[in-house]
Amino acid sequence: MNEDNCFPLTLSQRECSALYADIQIAGSKTVVADILDWYALSEDDFTMAFPDLAKAVQDLPDESSPTL
Repeated sequence: MNEDNCFPLTLSQRECSALYADIQIAGSKTVVADILDWYALSEDDFTMAFPDLAKAVQDLPDESSPTL
């Protein structure tokens, strides 16, 4: 990540890195929504700051499937 990735956000570089990692391991759009709420981040801000990651989120299922 370069320093400009979080430009429109008020998150620190460490918080941006943690957010990026959390989103990468999220298993569903529901989990991503919870993560964005945790960071008090709107979907628009997320999409603006992380466009490639936002595109990847679109391929996730709506809800995580139960683990057996």
